[in-house]
Amino acid sequence: MNNRNAGSDPRVKDFFFQAREALRLEAPLQDVGFLKKIKADASGRVFSNLQVWDHKEMQALGGLSQDEKRAWLIERFRKGVACVIFADGLAVPEEVGAPARRYKVAVFSSPLPKKQCVGGIRRILADFFPNRIVVSGGLLQIFELGVLIMGDSGVGKSESALELISRGNRFVSDDVTRIRKSAAGTLIGSAPSLSQNFMEIRGLSIINIEHIFGAAVICRRSEIDLAIYLERWEAGKEYDRLGLETPEKVEILGIEVPQVTIPVAPGRNIATLIEVACKVHILRKKGYHAPHEIARRLDRALSSQ
Repeated sequence: MNNRNAGSDPRVKDFFFQAREALRLEAPLQDVGFLKKIKADASGRVFSNLQVWDHKEMQALGGLSQDEKRAWLIERFRKGVACVIFADGLAVPEEVGAPARRYKVAVFSSPLPKKQCVGGIRRILADFFPNRIVVSGGLLQIFELGVLIMGDSGVGKSESALELISRGNRFVSDDVTRIRKSAAGTLIGSAPSLSQNFMEIRGLSIINIEHIFGAAVICRRSEIDLAIYLERWEAGKEYDRLGLETPEKVEILGIEVPQVTIPVAPGRNIATLIEVACKVHILRKKGYHAPHEIARRLDRALSSQ
């Protein structure tokens, strides 16, 4: 699609006409809230100021008196919500109308399940925001490099990041990273607003990095210079031992980022390997390639025989 609003925050009206057929949207309040803008943010359940409600919200609303319902709705609508979609074929409660009109919040209904609505919204918003994306992976600043750490589920990405932070490296995001392409053509990564400062560690649940390590380790955003991909070690698989091959590349928003794949196996200190990978990347940028030096020494040794 060639969207004339691409690159800027779309109005609710633009979103509605683009999503109406895919999400089977109805607008019981007609064009109320259509002029509000949808902010470019994705954090799972909430797209900044675009929300999807299902039976959970209806249960919370159902146990309240009329006055409490109005207060509950006002509390949510007055915080800048642009649009609420009632999923799962839920009827829009009558009490929603007055606060929605007062705070100019668009109200839609869809027969689709919430999960399907969320997936559809992601695809539609990606069309409006071609220079912004959300990826599965954490972002750290290591030796002043922005390092995006991705990999297989359960491979130990967050645990490795936690050890790196304990060594003095800076934390940007865990598990989910928002990335935008700047006007200068660089990639800028940050954490979704809901998960800023937080990290999930198996066995420890959710921890607040700022409270544990202090504000100095927190970095709100960072350019992305290098990607690290952690994969489980596979017996019998061939791995590059000399590093003579050209570094891998991963494409993000049309920009190629150097990527290093690190096999994860018991006994390997992944945090140390990530730090070394960063040092190697810095040296490569300066023109020094240790594997090439070894190859040259070998050539000299063979030619002198």
